Amino acid sequence: MIRDQLALVHANPVSIENGTLRVDRKFHLGMLSFVQQMKLHCCTLHPRLHPGQRIMDQIEVAVQELPYSIQSVAVDARGALADGGVAMVREVIGRSRLTYGTGMMSFQIARELKRPYVSILEYDLKTQLTVTTSEVSNPVRRAVRAAKCIWNYRKYVLPEIAGSDAVHCNGFPIYDVARQYNQNALLYLDSRMSEQMVIPDDELESRIRTLGGRRIRLLYSGRYEALKGALDAVKVGVECIRLGLDIEMHCYGQGNLRDRMREIARTSTAPDRIFIHDAIPYPELVKVSRTFDLFVCCHVQNDPSCTYLESMGAGLPIVGYANRMWERLQATSRVGYCSELGKPGPVALDVKRLAENPGDLAEMSRRAAAFARKHCFEAEFKKRIDSINSMV
Repeated sequence: MIRDQLALVHANPVSIENGTLRVDRKFHLGMLSFVQQMKLHCCTLHPRLHPGQRIMDQIEVAVQELPYSIQSVAVDARGALADGGVAMVREVIGRSRLTYGTGMMSFQIARELKRPYVSILEYDLKTQLTVTTSEVSNPVRRAVRAAKCIWNYRKYVLPEIAGSDAVHCNGFPIYDVARQYNQNALLYLDSRMSEQMVIPDDELESRIRTLGGRRIRLLYSGRYEALKGALDAVKVGVECIRLGLDIEMHCYGQGNLRDRMREIARTSTAPDRIFIHDAIPYPELVKVSRTFDLFVCCHVQNDPSCTYLESMGAGLPIVGYANRMWERLQATSRVGYCSELGKPGPVALDVKRLAENPGDLAEMSRRAAAFARKHCFEAEFKKRIDSINSMV
C-alpha cells in the first residue's frame, strides 16, 4: 500500500546503534528544514557506515527524536547494494509516493515499480572522469578507468537524466548537461549557509576598515585531497610569502594529504605564518571564517562545492582555479578571481592584486556577502521543496 511518504536516497553513510544515529551534521540540519516544509512524511535511505569509515562533521541524535524515518542499507566496498539491500530499497520505494535522490539502484527500481522519481545530480561526465582517474598514474589503468566511466555514464546516468520526472542539478556543469535531456531540470547552489549565518554588515565593515593596516589572512577549508587542490592551496600561501606579501594562512580539514601540506608549509621562508589545522565543527568554522579576508580555492574537479557560497557568506572573495563551476560562479557573482588550473603562481598574484588594492578587496567582500544572502540555504532549498511539493 502506498503511504503519504517521500523516499530520499542519500550517498552519505550513517550508523544506527542502540537507538542512536551517527550522521553528518549538514544532512541532519537539512532534513530538519526539509520535513517542516514537505507535504509528505520523509523516509531516508543511506549506505551503512563501514568499520573504520569516518563521518567528517559527525553528530549523534536519538532515533526516537527524529521527525523523519531513516534506513541504513548494506553496501559493499564499491558502494553496490549487498545483503538484502535491494529488497530494502524496493520495499521503501514501493510504498512511497515519490522517490528523490540518486544511487542504490533507486532509479531502476522506481521505474520497475512505476513510481515517480526525481534525480539529484552533481557530476557531469568530465567531472566524473577527473574523479575516477585523478589518482591513477599508470596510463593503461587510467585509460581503462576512463573507458569504464564513460560506459557507465552513457549506460546509467544519461538514461536517468532523460527518464526522471525532474532533475535537480547541484551546480552549473551538470545543469548544462541535464537541460539538454530533460525539460524539467532545476539549477540550485548547495550550501549550509543560512541567511542568519551570513556575516552581519556591521561586522564585515569593521573588518574592512582594518584593511591596509594589518596582515592579510588567507583561508582554506575542506578535504585534504588532491581533487580539492589542498597541496596547491598551501603552495599559494608559500608563493605569497615569496612575493613579499604580508599574509597569514590557515587550513582546516582532514584527509590523507595533511602531512604533505605541512611539509610544503615548512619550505616557506616564513613557515610560522602557514598553519595546517585539523577539521573543526561547521558552526565553529562559520565563526572562524569571518576573521579572514580571502579564501584560496584550488579545486581541480568541476564540483559544485558548498565551499563557494559558505566562503562568500563570511564575506570572503575567492581566488582559485578556473574549474567550470568556479568560472561560472565567479562570472555570475563578480566575486574574486579565477586562473589556470594547476598553477598556484597566478593565484598568488591574484592575492597580491587584492592585497595591494584594499578598495577592490572591500567591494568584493561586500559583494560576496550579498551574493551568499541572495543564495542562502533557505532560498536554494525552497526551489527544491516547491518542485517536489508540486509533484505530490
